[in-house]
Amino acid sequence: MTVVYKAVDPESGNRWCVRMVFIGSQYGLKHCLTYGDAEYDKDKHDDPMIEFYDMDSGVAGILRNSKDKTEAYLGKKYGQFVSRYYWSSLNFDERFGEQKTVTDWSKRGLCLHGGVDGWSVSSEFMVKAMAAVNAELAERAEIERREMQDA
Repeated sequence: MTVVYKAVDPESGNRWCVRMVFIGSQYGLKHCLTYGDAEYDKDKHDDPMIEFYDMDSGVAGILRNSKDKTEAYLGKKYGQFVSRYYWSSLNFDERFGEQKTVTDWSKRGLCLHGGVDGWSVSSEFMVKAMAAVNAELAERAEIERREMQDA
């Protein structure tokens, strides 16, 4: 359960938590699912999921004060869940017949949920969040490389 980035979006003023979900990590409602257990997860073994949580929503406040210990913990640590993407979906632009290119977040933000005003993040936020996510992945890859070298 790696929280990679917590920050205020300069455009919306919302506080966001960006969380990475790796194989074996818990996610979903009350974190009752394990990434990698489901059949559709099997081909995503090297593609972590990136979750976005609104830390300022009214629901986040309700969760923080819940009598359910799991809800209260998750509400305090993350906030209200908004959306989840595979890392590759956020990190690469894919066009038919072309090579994958790294997404240039400096040109646009991301709408996390079209039905709720304020559940979008700016390009500035996405640049910093994806830099944090990619730095975490690079660090993990380096640790794995060293472990393999030492074995």
